[in-house]
Amino acid sequence: MSRRTSRIIHTRVSSRQVPDLLQAIFVGELIAPSRCLWIVSPWISDIPIIDNSANSFQYLETSWSRGRVRFSQILRALADVGTTVHVATRPDTHNLAFIERLNESRRTEYIKTHCVEELHEKGLVGDAFYLGGSMNFTYNGITFNEEAVIYDINPEVVAARRLIFKDRWGGATHE
Repeated sequence: MSRRTSRIIHTRVSSRQVPDLLQAIFVGELIAPSRCLWIVSPWISDIPIIDNSANSFQYLETSWSRGRVRFSQILRALADVGTTVHVATRPDTHNLAFIERLNESRRTEYIKTHCVEELHEKGLVGDAFYLGGSMNFTYNGITFNEEAVIYDINPEVVAARRLIFKDRWGGATHE
């Protein structure tokens, strides 16, 4: 029996699929962090990722209060435990504000930013997954715009995407 390793998600079909997937991905990352995490997005915002309004995820990071946990908080928490977090984005003022929030980490040596004028590619790669497609990591990208993303756990696909990102923007494949 072959195992299905990828799934295509269209954001307009169900507005909760992508936010729910992102929450699941990052809860998993906080439980078993990747050595290296790549976020590639021409436009990036400090979007809410984890719904901690019932304090259900306080065990992941005791400093989080009730409410929505933002992207920068999650990435800082991952850097604080030793995950190398690479963010490739455009050098736009909006994106740079997000980068500044990332650099509030206690372990800034684990935050690597890559600003590229002509960036159009989008993706998220950890040690065991790849999420890619047309979606920017912005509020409109994950909730309103009509986007298509693919979530893939095939080890060959994940390794290939990680290598592409590393070759394009630098950094070790398994930092």
